[in-house]
Amino acid sequence: MLLIIISLAYSVCDMICILFFCPFQIWFMKNKCCGSCRIYNWDYAMMFTPLVFIQSVYTWTLCAMALTLLIRWELTLYRHPERFYEATNQSLKCANCREKLCQHKKQLRRFLRRQQELAARAQKNLPAVTASAAARAGKKRRRTHGA
Repeated sequence: MLLIIISLAYSVCDMICILFFCPFQIWFMKNKCCGSCRIYNWDYAMMFTPLVFIQSVYTWTLCAMALTLLIRWELTLYRHPERFYEATNQSLKCANCREKLCQHKKQLRRFLRRQQELAARAQKNLPAVTASAAARAGKKRRRTHGA
């Protein structure tokens, strides 16, 4: 049971790397898109590695398929490196990207950028708003005390 939970945790971490922050992409691989990342299709191999220790035909088949996908991906990268380079493969350009997760990532970044802009605007307007509110409060006090 613990190995299945670890495998699920790997799956969640993979989604976090794709949608929010990928240390491999930023620090090690230095690429801007998951589609051009060398380790993009390693997810199944990493995810199902803990299941090797569960002695079942199903888990071993799952691991064998994951390993097959990894080997196929690496052979394709080795034999056709031009497919993974943005200058020679127009599909890897952000304008032509059809990857759903990449689109979600762009939407999320736009949303976070808008939220930061709104927060900065609110922070910038805050002293002016509080000053005008204090001036209005002072006028009200003068009216009530003066009458």
